[in-house]
Amino acid sequence: MDTRVERVDDTTVKLAVTVEPPRVTAALEEAARHLADEVKIPGFRKGKVPRRVLETRLGKGAVLQHAVQDALPQFYAEAVREQELEPVGQPEFELETFEEGRDAEFTATVEVRPEFDPPPVDGVQVPHPEWEVTDEDVEAEIDRLRERFAEAETVDRPIQVGDLAVLSISGSHRGEPVEDASMDHQLYRVDDPEESGQQLDRELLGATPGTIAKFTDTFDDDERELDFTVIVKDVKALTLPDADDEFAITASEFDTIDELRDSIREQIAEHKLRHAREALRGRVVETVSDLVDVPLPRVLVDQEVQFQLARLARDAERREIPFDRYLQAAGTTMEQLTEQLRDSARKTVRAQLVVDRVGRDAGVTVSNEDLSRQVMEEAARLNMPPDQLAEFMTEPERLGVLFADAFRRKTIDHIIERVEVTGGPLETVDPPVTADADAPDADADADAAASTVDDVTA
Repeated sequence: MDTRVERVDDTTVKLAVTVEPPRVTAALEEAARHLADEVKIPGFRKGKVPRRVLETRLGKGAVLQHAVQDALPQFYAEAVREQELEPVGQPEFELETFEEGRDAEFTATVEVRPEFDPPPVDGVQVPHPEWEVTDEDVEAEIDRLRERFAEAETVDRPIQVGDLAVLSISGSHRGEPVEDASMDHQLYRVDDPEESGQQLDRELLGATPGTIAKFTDTFDDDERELDFTVIVKDVKALTLPDADDEFAITASEFDTIDELRDSIREQIAEHKLRHAREALRGRVVETVSDLVDVPLPRVLVDQEVQFQLARLARDAERREIPFDRYLQAAGTTMEQLTEQLRDSARKTVRAQLVVDRVGRDAGVTVSNEDLSRQVMEEAARLNMPPDQLAEFMTEPERLGVLFADAFRRKTIDHIIERVEVTGGPLETVDPPVTADADAPDADADADAAASTVDDVTA
C-alpha cells in the first residue's frame, strides 16, 4: 500500500492512499462471504452462496458497496499508522477507484493534532494565588459568628441593610395564587440589593411597618415570573454581642477572644491555602500555554463546546428546570450561549494540547496506581463511592478519558515542580488533596477502585 500526505492547513491533512489489486480482490471476497451469511437464496445453504451468484442476484454494486464500507476504514487506519498521524476527528473519504484487477485509490481528509514546539517550563515565573489571611478576614468571620448570637429587637424606623423584616408574602401566576410562593409571618434578613441582586431587597430597603410592596420577579423553584404582594409587619434590628472573652466562652470552646481569633485565623488559612493550591494548577497551565502559539483543530473545540453545553443541561436537569427556561433565566439563546462557550472551549483545548505535548516530551507515563488515584479524586469531587465510579469510568469507551485525565494530572505535577512559583508560602506547594486518606473506609475504597482498574487494564 502506498500513502502520501498533503497538509491542507495547520490542523488538517489529506491522506492519499493506493491499495494494490490483490488486496482489493481479497476485500471483495470477504464482502461476498459476509453477504452470503446475511441473505437467503433458494438452492444454497446460508453462508455457502458463491460470489458470482450473489452478484447476479444482488448486483455487483451490492458486493462492491459492502467491500468499500468494510475495507476503506481498515486501509485508512493502516495508512494513519504508516504516516504516524494523530487524527482528532472522523475522516472525509473521497473514493476514486475500487474494482477488481486495479489499484484502489482514495483520499481521506482529517483533522490531526497540530505540530508546535513545546513551551519552555524550567524557571518560568508563576505568581501564587492569594493565600495569606488578613485581619479583615478574621474580623469578618468573627462578625458572622456574632450574628449567630445576636438579639433581634423591634425598632420604629425604616428598614436598613442587615435588619430582619417580618413579612406576609403572596405570590400569584396569571391571577392564580401560588401556594409555594406564599407565606405569612416570614422572617427575612434584608441584604444589600447591589450584592444580593434580589428584587425583594430593593423593595424592602427604606420600607416601614405597614408598607405594601408589589412587584414581579422569578420564583426560585421553577424560574416562573410571579406577581408578588409583600406586606411589612415588623422591623427588627440585630444587636450583636461584644467581641470579648465572655462571647468567646459562649460561642466556642475557647476562654478568650484572642484564642478564638487565633483558631479562626488557622481555619481560614487552611481553607485559603487549599483553594490557592487548586487555583495554582490552573494558573501554571495558563501561564505555560500563553508562551506558545497553538493551532486549534475545529473538531476539538466543537467537542469541548458540546461537553460544556451537556454539563449545563445536567445542571438544569438536577434543578428540575427545562433547559429552555434555564436559557431564558440566563437572558440568552442557545446560539448565543454556544458562541459564548466557544471562547472558553478554545482556552481549554489549547491548554490540553500544550499539557499533552509537555507530558509526551517529558516521558510521563500512567500506571494503574495513577488511574486508581484519578478515580479516587474524581469520586471525592463528585461525592460518589470510588468503587462505583471506577466501575463506570473503566468501561472500555470511558477508559481513554480516565487515562487522559490521569496523564494530564501527572504532567501538571511535573510542570509545577519545574516552574518558579513566586509569592507563595515558604513550604513546598504540593498538589491539592481532594480525598481524605484518613477516612475510615478510604483504604478499602482505594483497594476496590484499584481492583476494578486493574481488571480493565490488565
